[in-house]
Amino acid sequence: MQERQQYKMRVINPIGPLPGGIDSFARVMHEGHCWVDKSQLIDDVLHCDKNVMLITRPRRFGKTINLSMLRYFFDNAPPSPPFQEMDLLSHFNKLLIAQQQQTIQHQGKYPVIHMSFKDVKKPTWETAFNALQDAIYQEIDRHKELRQFDIEGFGENDRRKWQRILEHRPQEGDWEDCLVLMCKLLTLHHKQPAWILLDEYDRPIHQAYVVSKKRNEDLNDDDSYYGKMILFMRGFLGQALKGNDFLFRAVITGILRVAKEDIFSGVNNLGVYGVLDDRFATHFGFTQTEVDELLGKRNLKHRTQLVRHWYDGYCFGEDQPISLYNPWSVISYLGNPSDNPKAYWVNTGGLDLLQSLAHKNNPQDRNAMQTLLSGGSIEKDVSDSMPLRELEDWKSVLYSMLLTSGYVTAASIRDGILGRFVHLRVPNTEVRKVFQRLVASWFHNAPTNALLTALRQGKPEEFARQLDLFARASLSYFDIQPDEPEWVYHILLLGILSHVVDDYRVRSNRESGHGRSDISMIPVDLNLPGVIMEFKQASSQQELEQAAQKALAQMQAKDYSADFVDHPPKGILQLGIGFCGKHTVVCHQLLA
Repeated sequence: MQERQQYKMRVINPIGPLPGGIDSFARVMHEGHCWVDKSQLIDDVLHCDKNVMLITRPRRFGKTINLSMLRYFFDNAPPSPPFQEMDLLSHFNKLLIAQQQQTIQHQGKYPVIHMSFKDVKKPTWETAFNALQDAIYQEIDRHKELRQFDIEGFGENDRRKWQRILEHRPQEGDWEDCLVLMCKLLTLHHKQPAWILLDEYDRPIHQAYVVSKKRNEDLNDDDSYYGKMILFMRGFLGQALKGNDFLFRAVITGILRVAKEDIFSGVNNLGVYGVLDDRFATHFGFTQTEVDELLGKRNLKHRTQLVRHWYDGYCFGEDQPISLYNPWSVISYLGNPSDNPKAYWVNTGGLDLLQSLAHKNNPQDRNAMQTLLSGGSIEKDVSDSMPLRELEDWKSVLYSMLLTSGYVTAASIRDGILGRFVHLRVPNTEVRKVFQRLVASWFHNAPTNALLTALRQGKPEEFARQLDLFARASLSYFDIQPDEPEWVYHILLLGILSHVVDDYRVRSNRESGHGRSDISMIPVDLNLPGVIMEFKQASSQQELEQAAQKALAQMQAKDYSADFVDHPPKGILQLGIGFCGKHTVVCHQLLA
């Protein structure tokens, strides 16, 4: 696939400190961090033929910092502390957007409402609603002029509602009008229509769906967690995005387009741009040109092919798809470059939703998973619009979720009479490793139930028997490479242990004592045994016992049980696991 040459790419401060988890554009610029210039997004958004844009991408693909960049470019308010003295004009003059003279004229000309719902992942509607209010009030506090609402055009009814909101005593229905009232008041004050920038709008909706499903709540019941969340989002966003004369542009990001909930229905000028759309494709993720520049400036050009093999391969767009790198993974690798890359990308968002679909997997799905994990591709009818209330009955849901969440990517697209058919593949080595763990968690059958029960009850002999049964039955679904057999066992056990999160805090490769244990299970209920696992490969079946004993000795020598000092359980079960292909031996020791 050919890389688009619409823009010449640049990297700002290529040998500067890496931004890591920093998602504030102002901080990145102020502190001189290395940053890949995505400022042409400003021009594309400004001149888009839709004034409401919903852009969906997997997590860790730069959505948050891109919205932050849009805010700091268009906002007529000074940067927030501690960047209030920052000269934003000088920073934008260094970027590619400075070449777009017509666009530069819009810099600092508009009031901007900028909110993120990424932290609204709460166990109840009450706690989620409090978090939503916190995000709204934080933005209200950023605009001091919102407390000066005695202005012509802001009617008496609006004033009463806004007064109640400011005084934290809103009545029913006030929150539905909150966002549109902010737009109206800012527009009247500044005599310029407002921008709305909303990051991860779908995070609270996903969480509400997952919790309601676990509670067996009726999703169509307006009193369920999910029902209450949809009613709030429908009113909050709907009022502001539908026929709002005080809105100039809105850019909303998330993983999915939540369909059939009337959140965006009636928005006449809505553009939805997902992973299968060409527009904005190069603005999220790193192109080969950008990665080449990053590696070259840091004297890592000799690792180009290695980095490509691990982190490249995502395809966004349809007519002219290009291959993109996961930006989070590339930045993480640059911070710790080696000949043995790591899997940095863990798609926490969307994983709960995927897990809730696990029970629907069938023999056909398992065969498809085996094809994907072995490097092949499968063709499926997929969509980036998710009707959550109908998810259980939607035949293409699993593969659509895998695509939008970033576990698979589109190798090619074919439009058919009955839908859009996409050839799906795992994009790269990193995702294959993470994907293996996800798939492993779906094999929650009788043997794994018995295996988990043996752990909870502290019965190592039964655990050993069930592990051997499970390995023989399930390992054929995984592509076991000669250089990574321990990883396969590691992710298999982690996948299985994802089902004990209510009883244990499961930790992988955590520093403990004088080293790192492969897996540790710290019980929430201290009447349950703590568990430590260490894996060792044997060169033959005859050496399985020796490998298991070696793993057990390592746990004892490096004092991995120190991980339990602060919260000592009833006992600590140390499991040394020797393996050779599908065969396993477990040696154990119980520490009182």
